[in-house]
Amino acid sequence: MNDYIHNKSPKDKKLCQLIRKTITINRKELGLEFDDVAFELGLSPGTLSNKLKPSMDHSDLTITEFIHFLELTGSYEALIYIATEFDLALIPKKQVEAKSSDISALVDKANIENSDVFREIKKAIEDGFIDEDEQKRILKEIDEAQTANAELKDSVSHLTIKEE
Repeated sequence: MNDYIHNKSPKDKKLCQLIRKTITINRKELGLEFDDVAFELGLSPGTLSNKLKPSMDHSDLTITEFIHFLELTGSYEALIYIATEFDLALIPKKQVEAKSSDISALVDKANIENSDVFREIKKAIEDGFIDEDEQKRILKEIDEAQTANAELKDSVSHLTIKEE
């Protein structure tokens, strides 16, 4: 649970760094300067800079600015980071119909990821207990398996159904 000051959680330093890094990487790909990104978000460069400083508790990136940032950069690393902080997995929805060959590859991937979970757990419990590093590896494998299974489920839901 976060410590709240005046009903407000302190800024997440990692999230601020990740957004700043994403802007730096993507602005080069998009041919934009930091100032251009700020203006595109409807902010002055100084305001954007302050919003990304963990020490500036009075100035946060709004939800609207964050969504615009995701749309502008096309990078979802910051959103994935937030989801991970809440122990959630993000799975992009497909917009096209899936093919049988897609399903075959995805079911293989899901099976491999589920086998990795099985292997990590069996290896970890050999000595009768699970230490912190083993727990982290198991949870990482479970997250990967959940993602693979969700991708498989989404693709199956977009299959063209054969009419009889």
